[in-house]
Amino acid sequence: MSPPEESLEKSSSTAGFVTFFRACSNKEKDTRFRGPDYLAQVFHSGGERHFLRLSFLFLPLAKRMVSGSYEWVVARTFFFDGVFEKALDEKIAQIVILGAGFDTRAYRFQDTLGDTTVYELDLPSIQDIKIKRLKNEQIAIPENVRYVPVDFTKNVLFDKLKDAGYSKSERSLFLWEGVTEYLTDAAVDSTMKSIRENSPPGSLLAFSYIYKSVVDGTREYCGTKKIVKMVARSSEPYRYGIPEGEVETFLSDMGYRLITHMTAEDLERTYLTDEEGGLYGRVCGHNCVVLSKIAP
Repeated sequence: MSPPEESLEKSSSTAGFVTFFRACSNKEKDTRFRGPDYLAQVFHSGGERHFLRLSFLFLPLAKRMVSGSYEWVVARTFFFDGVFEKALDEKIAQIVILGAGFDTRAYRFQDTLGDTTVYELDLPSIQDIKIKRLKNEQIAIPENVRYVPVDFTKNVLFDKLKDAGYSKSERSLFLWEGVTEYLTDAAVDSTMKSIRENSPPGSLLAFSYIYKSVVDGTREYCGTKKIVKMVARSSEPYRYGIPEGEVETFLSDMGYRLITHMTAEDLERTYLTDEEGGLYGRVCGHNCVVLSKIAP
């Protein structure tokens, strides 16, 4: 079953911000808060490389313009990296990255991939750029990485995956990072149902989401006002959220069980606080991350 009307991945200006923030965070002087994505800079070329070299000038301005967004990207990168690494430690057979874009985890962790197959799903045009830049930088593409070209508005997700070798009987991990807030309720529900119907119990789904009250405009959190105005002016307004405090019920209704739920405050405490309790920065208060599993 394919999600109605929309893509699972938004190849967009927001994706460019994320890559830029990841690249900048890898240059942080304070190693305690240095972002782990040392390959993010590979996907900036031409003039954008100059911005990276001058990140000490541009980043403070960007952080003020989109308060809490940089910290959100840094913290969620740590979270999803941890989920990815744990899946490798547990020798999960398959990892599926929905809307992989310029995700670099298969390459940063290729020495520990073992027998795990990583399926990267995205538009063929995005994948062509990614492969070209990896080759230009002489970054090895692991043999067990599968590029699955998908137009999510036209193709049936699991038909394309099965054609690439995906097995619905093998325990799998699905990563869905920075996407749900741009989709409709129907698109999110359809995707989660497809994953549940094509994966065995115990398979994992990690995703990020925002609070529904931000989509409705009924509540503001730290950093909410600026980012909501910014996305509203773009072609990618916020469209989907989960009511605050209701994620466990939402997952249960969809056939999943909650493993880990982290609010903005949890992310700050876990990834952006030093040994003395000093806070490196605030995460936009409406952002959360989830690790869940398919219920028996």
